Amino acid sequence: MKLRKPLCSLAALMLCMAVALNAAAQEPVRGAPLRVFDATELTPDRYTVIKRIWVENWRSAFWLPAHNDSSAAIAALTAEAARSGADAVTHLICLNDQRAWLDRGYLCYGLAVKLK
Repeated sequence: MKLRKPLCSLAALMLCMAVALNAAAQEPVRGAPLRVFDATELTPDRYTVIKRIWVENWRSAFWLPAHNDSSAAIAALTAEAARSGADAVTHLICLNDQRAWLDRGYLCYGLAVKLK
């Protein structure tokens, strides 16, 4: 019985360390920022879509990452595109939800693309 409390403390400490290491491993790659193209700058034959950032899976119907300002939302989106192996982002859309009923902040989505 006396051994249970130290074991629980040790397990909690190990869990915290695992979460911290995982967060450090997921830091965005610090290189040249990805270029963001307007939807009219590239024709579809000049790129291949790698991923539709934040709207590709079913969870986007319930949750999207929101940020206090649009620059932070765009930075998070381009970091996710870089992790996906993209060269650029196109069709970038940002919505301001700060005065809506959810009051969440800026939501951005777009296409992570590989240039040809």
